[in-house]
Amino acid sequence: MEIMSSSISSKKILVIGASSSIGKSLFKYDKKKKFIGTYYKNKKKKLIKFNPSKENISDKFDLNKISLVVLLQGITKNDDCVKDKTKSNFVNIVLNKKMIKNLVAKDIPFIFFSTEWVYPGNRKLNFENSPVSPVNLYAKQKLKIEKYITKISKKYYILRLAKTYTNILDDNSFLNNWNKMIKKKIFEFKCYKGQYFSPVFSKDIYRFILFVEKKNFYGLYNFGGSERFSRIECLKSLIKYKKIKSFNIIEQKIPKKVPKDVSMNTNKLRKINFRTSKFRKNISILY
Repeated sequence: MEIMSSSISSKKILVIGASSSIGKSLFKYDKKKKFIGTYYKNKKKKLIKFNPSKENISDKFDLNKISLVVLLQGITKNDDCVKDKTKSNFVNIVLNKKMIKNLVAKDIPFIFFSTEWVYPGNRKLNFENSPVSPVNLYAKQKLKIEKYITKISKKYYILRLAKTYTNILDDNSFLNNWNKMIKKKIFEFKCYKGQYFSPVFSKDIYRFILFVEKKNFYGLYNFGGSERFSRIECLKSLIKYKKIKSFNIIEQKIPKKVPKDVSMNTNKLRKINFRTSKFRKNISILY
């Protein structure tokens, strides 16, 4: 693979939608001030207001000074997508297509975050070429953008992102929600039975962005942790680390619009010499 010029080190990485949970996590790790970010409604200090429905990225920013664009903006909860289909279609499809078309025209590489939920949930350790058949609207919208990107661009990274936990300990990631309950001495947990995934740490996303900025490893990647867990196994790992002896787990049925098994094979990441971190080790770092 061709390595890009060292002059790229003076350029910035632009994060669209940096007020999101993942965006906030990226900036928390960004000690060298490599990132610049935008917000639309959720105003955050040091972020730049950007309205993708009224502005073009190339008009708002000097793309000669940008090495890579990270697209995080969007409606990410399926219930919200279903509640207002017109709005979610506009935000998740129309606006993403507009931004991507603009970046392609300016020959700027970008990262688009898709979802593990494009897989139907009927097999374990899905590969990138495994059959896709989303069971909910959010994932269907993501898949539409995946297909659009592959038709018009060559300089892209599509990351089918696994369930993510972050170093922003007040966010609503699944792990942090459990930890908040533990802090409040609430030891009765509700948890889906038989749901499997490959949870990934937000620091791995940060590491990957910096890793590919200087390389041409374009393409579609499963982006998850290196291990397959059930949701209950994740919960029990946290409980064990916190040394909680008395607890109760109420097992719940998985909703129809949630795929049962979206665990992913990440061998393609390993082939470019990138490895995501271990879940249980990260628990000890975070908590």
